[in-house]
Amino acid sequence: MSTIPALQGEVVIDTASIRRRARRRFLRGLWRRALSVVLLVLIWQVIALFMEPTIVPSPGTVFAQMARNLGEGNTYQQLGVTMVRVVGGMLIAVCAGIAIGLIMGLSKLGEDLLDTWVLIFFTIPAIVYGILCILWFGLNDLAAIIAVGVGATPAIAINIWQGTKAIDRDLIHMGKAFRFSRRSILFRVVVPQLIPYILAALRYALGLSWKIVTIVELLGLSSGVGYTLNYWFGNFDMVQVLAWTLLFTVALLIAEFAILKPVEARLTRWRPAAQFQRGA
Repeated sequence: MSTIPALQGEVVIDTASIRRRARRRFLRGLWRRALSVVLLVLIWQVIALFMEPTIVPSPGTVFAQMARNLGEGNTYQQLGVTMVRVVGGMLIAVCAGIAIGLIMGLSKLGEDLLDTWVLIFFTIPAIVYGILCILWFGLNDLAAIIAVGVGATPAIAINIWQGTKAIDRDLIHMGKAFRFSRRSILFRVVVPQLIPYILAALRYALGLSWKIVTIVELLGLSSGVGYTLNYWFGNFDMVQVLAWTLLFTVALLIAEFAILKPVEARLTRWRPAAQFQRGA
């Protein structure tokens, strides 16, 4: 059986080799992250040796308290309440932020009308949003959700705005030349190029949303992680404060590695092949 020779200049991409390299990079990065955590805990332990337990308790004491907290049903209730508020606020922020960012990036008129206001809202401290929403909506979940939505929207809008300005305009002109509809150009040309910026905006907004909702809960709500941290702060219990802070951090890491990372890997699975083709 005869074989057809490859065309001159044709690039053959070994996808299996690319996947193996990607897997090796993932495992190497995982080990480095684990090592950084171990080093941080060791530094914490050394500092605890020279400080009073009421000021800097040892890692073992904090981890043990965190384990005890995980054995209590109230812990999951408080975390769940905070997560519902964060997700609700982020849904508002993502929808509004992407829409505003696209308007600013694709329209000079939209940019002139909105950029100043986006920057103003971005510079307002999160605690101001919390106070205003509590005064407007009362001590309830709606106040926390609106505060998160309003506070995180500018961050997402700025990321999408800058990402839209950086996309390849030639592809948009090409789409117009082939008589693509505006909807097709938006979803087939613009949005795929914005995926890295959208994911970066989501990461930033997630961390910001946790901070805002914690502030709102600390200011006046009677449930959530922020309320619990304020309670233990009032009792001067540093072990519980750090234990709840670690729980808070673990929840963020789970959201990052169990949700955002897999979504990013799926939506950008074409990028390794493209980098290989460019000789990266």
